[in-house]
Amino acid sequence: MHVSFVAGRSALSRWHNASRLQPDDVDRQQQRFRSGIDVWVVQTYLLLRDQLAELGHRVTLDARFPAGALCVAHWDSYNAFFSGAHACRVIGVRADRPPMYGCARVVVQNNLVDDDPTHRFIPLWPQPGLVPRDRARGARIENIAYFGRATSLEPWIERGDLRQRLAALGVTLRVCERSWNDYSDVDLVLSARAESPTMLAHKPATKLYNAWLAEVPALLSDEPAFRSLRGSTLDYLTVSSVDDIVESVARLRKQPETYQAMIERGRERGRDFAREAIAARWIALLQETGGLDPARASLYTHLVAILRQKRAAKHFRRLHARDLRHALAAK
Repeated sequence: MHVSFVAGRSALSRWHNASRLQPDDVDRQQQRFRSGIDVWVVQTYLLLRDQLAELGHRVTLDARFPAGALCVAHWDSYNAFFSGAHACRVIGVRADRPPMYGCARVVVQNNLVDDDPTHRFIPLWPQPGLVPRDRARGARIENIAYFGRATSLEPWIERGDLRQRLAALGVTLRVCERSWNDYSDVDLVLSARAESPTMLAHKPATKLYNAWLAEVPALLSDEPAFRSLRGSTLDYLTVSSVDDIVESVARLRKQPETYQAMIERGRERGRDFAREAIAARWIALLQETGGLDPARASLYTHLVAILRQKRAAKHFRRLHARDLRHALAAK
């Protein structure tokens, strides 16, 4: 079977040397994985290529959809009328985008209730090059880190007196906009982002399971993806205000046994989101989809599906913009 990872011309030009890269290069070149296509398509190609080849499959990274192939493609690459996708079986990756139509299967980023029989939940790969917290730090709490873009932070974090109140406890908050992989001296992870309910319903829980894998307890806002994975109060602490953050930090400093229990819980939960576990999910999905009826859609059917997708995208963006305005106004 020919398995093609379709990245599009722009991404392929950035990854012109991908065929010469090895799985270890994902960690060595972690700074290159930024866009949705980078992390969902190129990274999956690099991490699965050898395993798929050992199973007897031909594996390629392509700009377009090769006729007859089983193709993995991000929404951004599957939103064109005349891409050649109609002549393939496609596993679409929705990521943070609007709905996808016409795919044999669609990968979604979280395990929230979804009644579409073509949808399959596969977690996003862990942060490339992830450096866990130094265990020699013990239960000390001195550094809190937010990994992400500063523009996505809840406005009350920077607008309020959070930094001053944390400083009074001997704790520093830092916003890491570029180095998303180094948790070596991080004692708590914070995630509280300003986003619309429409978008949050499709966001992954990556910040949570990266924290688990890095062995760092997390303070998280009440996002649906986080909530869906929470099986214990030790999985993470929920915060929705400056007071919540300060009180959580003070509590964990007074209760080092709770802090250590959260680390142990994270080690246990993180196993389901390690690379090996995610690779197994991908292999199972590729085998499942490859075994489907090979009958291909007509070009007309594909054009109708893409037209439907473009209409859905307009509706999705309107909802997102409206909800984001309302959410920010409420804060």
